[in-house]
Amino acid sequence: MADRWPIIDVKLDELALDIQNVRIPEKDLAETAIVNYLVEAEDLLDLARDILRDGYIDNEMPVVTREDGKLVVLEGNRRVASLKAIQNPGLVGKSEPQLQRHLTRYPDADMPTVIRVQVAPSREVAQPLLARLHTGDPKKAWLREQQAVFYHSQLSDSVTIDDLRTTYPREAGKIVSFIRMGEMRELIRSIPYVDPALEDFVKNSKLKMSSLEYAYDRPKIREVLGLEFRDNGTLKSKRLSPAHRAGLIYLLQQFKDGVLNTRSPQLKERCRDEHIAFVDELRGVVEGASGSPSGDSSASSSTPGTGSPGSATASGGTNGSAASGRGGGNGNGGTAGGSQSGGAAAASTSGAGAAGGATTRGPNRGSALVKLDFSGFVYKGSRSGLRRRIEELRTINVKDFPNAAYDLMRTILECAIKEYFNAQGKPLDGKLTLGPSVTQLASEFKSDKSMTSLINAINRSGKMPTSQYSGTTESLNASNHNPDSFAERVEVHEAWDRIKPILTRLVG
Repeated sequence: MADRWPIIDVKLDELALDIQNVRIPEKDLAETAIVNYLVEAEDLLDLARDILRDGYIDNEMPVVTREDGKLVVLEGNRRVASLKAIQNPGLVGKSEPQLQRHLTRYPDADMPTVIRVQVAPSREVAQPLLARLHTGDPKKAWLREQQAVFYHSQLSDSVTIDDLRTTYPREAGKIVSFIRMGEMRELIRSIPYVDPALEDFVKNSKLKMSSLEYAYDRPKIREVLGLEFRDNGTLKSKRLSPAHRAGLIYLLQQFKDGVLNTRSPQLKERCRDEHIAFVDELRGVVEGASGSPSGDSSASSSTPGTGSPGSATASGGTNGSAASGRGGGNGNGGTAGGSQSGGAAAASTSGAGAAGGATTRGPNRGSALVKLDFSGFVYKGSRSGLRRRIEELRTINVKDFPNAAYDLMRTILECAIKEYFNAQGKPLDGKLTLGPSVTQLASEFKSDKSMTSLINAINRSGKMPTSQYSGTTESLNASNHNPDSFAERVEVHEAWDRIKPILTRLVG
């Protein structure tokens, strides 16, 4: 019985860390290799900091046994390694500067050089205790991610890939792939997350790196995300641009939502259509976040978020039935190039040219885009259905399919409002339609002047110029329910200018 095993005092330098605790097929591992693994895989530096701050408490003594004339630590390797590193910071290799900062912060910490341990008769006798402590089979093989963490932790300015191949010849052919995995693991754990659920998924090993490997192994995906590996498996840069970071977060969310896994055709190059479609989808996220959405050549000249009342396309007027079908604009404003009929591309508001000598205004370049301007908006919610709808809207050609885009915009707005209230712990009735949902939103933000202004712009009713009518709940509902209502490209852009800032506040 463990409670009858002897307890003795032992010097730290007389304790040997357990090689079998690191499941690498090598008989002889240097103590520094084990410690470096624990630094990267088991947060050893955090434990060292806690011990320096709070002191070493031995209410749970390490369990050791005698093997080959040494006292080998069977249980408590992390604590013993922390104490050893505090006494000899050089053990942690490339992480020594970080440990030195902890030591400087707690200069008066009184660290033991001798600790109490419990001596088990043998490793075999101790196995039931170890299995109970760790709720599993202590001899099970390491996961691929654990192997990657081990090899990656050894790499430093003084330890090269060739050194690792020489030291671990059985795994020589796999070490570069392990290093790549270690680099990606370090990268995704270092970027900031807005969604705590996604952060938990990534940082608490719920994301299987062997699954993510299927994505970053694909050259086209790496290219879109700005990832480039050296021949030794290390990344050329771990400083991602905001756009590339948004793309990587989107990729990780797809794994969290179960959209992607090791069997997904989107990640298999032999499934060409699905793979290319996903790469294009990912590129859309990156370009949207960078402010240069895919589309025609005018994309770089767009003026996002202007609202554009009074904008007109260079091509001229629109079908006059748009105004009557929507029940809104009357097309009563003049444009620089002549009058417009109908309301879809209504000109500047009635007072725009009242002052004599007003300068001629050209078309709003944003309204000439064939795709909506997603710059400044990246979906950061957790609903896979809403995420897919948003990505569909991002890719729709609003010149060819304005009504599809307009109707989808309505759906996205309603769903985003409901997701927001769910996240606040105040879920709305699932049967609530857009109008009542917007009313609830207005009540929620009544003390927020900027948000109230945005909501009022889509909540207005009655007679108004078509440019103001676009994007209102009345207009969006008409598009969905009125058989005579239809949208033009400029209206879709005007509506998006009003709706995008609201979505950014709710789910961006």
